Amino acid sequence: MSKFIEKTLEDGEQIIFKGRLHWTFNWKYTFGGGLLAILGFVMLIIGLTRPETVFTVFGTIGLIIGAGFMVWGYFIRSKTTFAVTTHRFIQKDGILSIKMTEIPLFKIETVNLYQGVLQRIFNTGSIELVGSGGTNHKVDYIQEPFDVRKILTTRMKATHDQSQD
Repeated sequence: MSKFIEKTLEDGEQIIFKGRLHWTFNWKYTFGGGLLAILGFVMLIIGLTRPETVFTVFGTIGLIIGAGFMVWGYFIRSKTTFAVTTHRFIQKDGILSIKMTEIPLFKIETVNLYQGVLQRIFNTGSIELVGSGGTNHKVDYIQEPFDVRKILTTRMKATHDQSQD
């Protein structure tokens, strides 16, 4: 899952926590793709029972595109990972081109957690890291957001305590 992140570790740095996006990240792809695939399947059945080839053609296209959306959503989710290490927060996004965001733990001032009603039901949420100088980074659809927040704040405190020694 995080082989890319493991390749970017500095000497003496260790991964404390690895995470990925919650399965609800896919809901748009799954719902939209599933609806299109079901519609395509129904049109394909109608096309096979009647002589009109339009239903068969559009049904096949709808089924293929709908299934493609569902697979694409899963693929995007599986290629977005993040980690909390002994020194920093790292997030890697991307399939063909990669975007890596990293924030040193000693530069994070605040960890904000956002969780709506549905997110509470599905145990997902958003974490916003506010860094020194007012910079911020928000990660949506995190699995177990309270655990991630606790790990981050614990590591931030440990990093802060080490810098004062």
